[in-house]
Amino acid sequence: MLEDTHWAAEFTWEELKHFARYLHVFKVAKEMNVFTEGSVGSNMFILVAGRVDIVKEDLEGNRKVVTTIPPGKAFGEMALFDGEQRSATVMAAEHSTMLVLTKENLQRLLDDQPRLAGKLLLKLGKIISQRLRATTGQLVDLI
Repeated sequence: MLEDTHWAAEFTWEELKHFARYLHVFKVAKEMNVFTEGSVGSNMFILVAGRVDIVKEDLEGNRKVVTTIPPGKAFGEMALFDGEQRSATVMAAEHSTMLVLTKENLQRLLDDQPRLAGKLLLKLGKIISQRLRATTGQLVDLI
Protein backbone atom coordinates (compact mmCIF):
# COMPACT_ATOMS: atom_id res chain seq x y z
CA MET A 1 0.00 0.00 0.00
CA LEU A 2 2.88 2.39 0.69
CA GLU A 3 4.06 1.94 -2.87
CA ASP A 4 1.12 4.02 -4.13
CA THR A 5 1.81 6.98 -1.83
CA HIS A 6 4.19 9.93 -2.06
CA TRP A 7 6.33 8.07 0.50
CA ALA A 8 7.49 5.74 -2.28
CA ALA A 9 9.29 8.62 -3.99
CA GLU A 10 11.51 9.25 -0.97
CA PHE A 11 12.19 5.72 0.24
CA THR A 12 13.70 2.73 -1.52
CA TRP A 13 11.67 -0.43 -2.05
CA GLU A 14 13.67 -2.14 0.73
CA GLU A 15 13.03 0.76 3.11
CA LEU A 16 9.30 0.64 2.34
CA LYS A 17 9.21 -3.09 3.06
CA HIS A 18 10.95 -2.56 6.42
CA PHE A 19 8.75 0.42 7.30
CA ALA A 20 5.58 -1.52 6.45
CA ARG A 21 6.38 -4.04 9.19
CA TYR A 22 5.74 -1.31 11.78
CA LEU A 23 2.37 -0.25 10.36
CA HIS A 24 -1.10 -1.72 10.67
CA VAL A 25 -4.17 -1.23 8.49
CA PHE A 26 -7.16 0.75 9.77
CA LYS A 27 -10.41 1.16 7.86
CA VAL A 28 -13.18 3.64 8.58
CA ALA A 29 -16.62 4.08 7.07
CA LYS A 30 -17.84 7.32 5.51
CA GLU A 31 -18.71 10.02 8.07
CA MET A 32 -17.05 8.16 10.93
CA ASN A 33 -14.37 9.91 12.98
CA VAL A 34 -10.79 8.68 12.85
CA PHE A 35 -10.19 10.76 15.98
CA THR A 36 -11.78 13.77 17.62
CA GLU A 37 -10.46 17.17 18.59
CA GLY A 38 -9.31 17.13 22.21
CA SER A 39 -8.72 13.38 22.38
CA VAL A 40 -5.22 12.29 23.35
CA GLY A 41 -3.34 10.52 20.59
CA SER A 42 0.00 8.88 20.02
CA ASN A 43 -0.16 7.69 16.42
CA MET A 44 -0.12 8.99 12.88
CA PHE A 45 -1.92 7.84 9.76
CA ILE A 46 -1.02 7.51 6.09
CA LEU A 47 -4.15 7.57 3.96
CA VAL A 48 -3.96 4.96 1.19
CA ALA A 49 -7.56 5.01 -0.09
CA GLY A 50 -10.49 7.38 0.33
CA ARG A 51 -10.48 10.94 1.66
CA VAL A 52 -10.66 12.42 5.14
CA ASP A 53 -11.71 15.89 6.26
CA ILE A 54 -9.88 17.88 8.92
CA VAL A 55 -12.64 19.54 10.94
CA LYS A 56 -12.52 22.30 13.58
CA GLU A 57 -15.26 23.97 15.59
CA ASP A 58 -15.51 27.75 15.45
CA LEU A 59 -16.38 29.95 18.45
CA GLU A 60 -20.10 29.33 17.93
CA GLY A 61 -19.60 25.55 17.88
CA ASN A 62 -20.12 25.19 14.13
CA ARG A 63 -18.03 22.45 12.51
CA LYS A 64 -15.96 23.64 9.56
CA VAL A 65 -13.83 21.62 7.16
CA VAL A 66 -10.34 23.12 7.26
CA THR A 67 -8.94 20.87 4.54
CA THR A 68 -9.42 17.51 2.87
CA ILE A 69 -6.60 14.97 2.87
CA PRO A 70 -6.27 12.90 -0.33
CA PRO A 71 -4.76 9.41 -0.59
CA GLY A 72 -1.01 9.21 -0.11
CA LYS A 73 -0.79 11.95 2.52
CA ALA A 74 -0.10 11.63 6.24
CA PHE A 75 -2.01 13.21 9.11
CA GLY A 76 -1.94 13.10 12.90
CA GLU A 77 1.86 13.07 12.94
CA MET A 78 2.20 15.66 15.74
CA ALA A 79 0.94 13.02 18.20
CA LEU A 80 4.05 10.90 17.58
CA PHE A 81 6.14 13.72 19.01
CA ASP A 82 4.07 15.21 21.78
CA GLY A 83 1.24 12.81 22.69
CA GLU A 84 -0.93 15.86 23.36
CA GLN A 85 -4.59 16.39 22.62
CA ARG A 86 -5.57 16.28 18.97
CA SER A 87 -5.90 19.76 17.49
CA ALA A 88 -8.77 18.84 15.15
CA THR A 89 -11.27 16.13 14.33
CA VAL A 90 -10.57 13.88 11.37
CA MET A 91 -13.68 12.47 9.72
CA ALA A 92 -13.88 10.11 6.74
CA ALA A 93 -15.33 11.94 3.74
CA GLU A 94 -15.73 8.50 2.15
CA HIS A 95 -14.87 4.92 3.08
CA SER A 96 -11.14 5.13 3.78
CA THR A 97 -8.18 2.87 4.40
CA MET A 98 -5.08 4.05 6.20
CA LEU A 99 -1.85 2.76 7.62
CA VAL A 100 -1.18 3.56 11.27
CA LEU A 101 2.17 4.13 12.93
CA THR A 102 1.93 4.02 16.71
CA LYS A 103 4.40 5.73 19.00
CA GLU A 104 5.39 2.29 20.30
CA ASN A 105 6.14 1.05 16.79
CA LEU A 106 8.11 4.21 16.03
CA GLN A 107 10.23 3.42 19.10
CA ARG A 108 10.68 -0.16 17.87
CA LEU A 109 11.70 1.18 14.46
CA LEU A 110 14.24 3.48 16.13
CA ASP A 111 15.70 0.50 17.99
CA ASP A 112 15.66 -1.94 15.05
CA GLN A 113 16.37 0.31 12.04
CA PRO A 114 17.92 3.60 13.25
CA ARG A 115 18.89 4.83 9.76
CA LEU A 116 15.40 4.23 8.40
CA ALA A 117 13.85 5.79 11.50
CA GLY A 118 16.07 8.84 11.06
CA LYS A 119 14.97 9.19 7.46
CA LEU A 120 11.34 8.86 8.55
CA LEU A 121 11.74 11.50 11.26
CA LEU A 122 13.31 13.91 8.77
CA LYS A 123 10.35 13.31 6.43
CA LEU A 124 7.90 14.00 9.26
CA GLY A 125 9.81 17.15 10.22
CA LYS A 126 9.53 18.34 6.62
CA ILE A 127 5.78 17.65 6.57
CA ILE A 128 5.23 19.58 9.81
CA SER A 129 7.41 22.45 8.60
CA GLN A 130 5.53 22.70 5.29
CA ARG A 131 2.18 22.73 7.09
CA LEU A 132 3.33 25.44 9.50
CA ARG A 133 4.56 27.58 6.60
CA ALA A 134 1.26 27.15 4.75
CA THR A 135 -0.75 27.99 7.86
CA THR A 136 1.36 31.09 8.54
CA GLY A 137 0.82 32.20 4.95
CA GLN A 138 -2.93 31.79 5.29
CA LEU A 139 -3.00 33.49 8.68
CA VAL A 140 -1.25 36.62 7.47
CA ASP A 141 -4.05 37.16 4.94
CA LEU A 142 -6.59 37.18 7.79
CA ILE A 143 -4.74 39.68 9.99
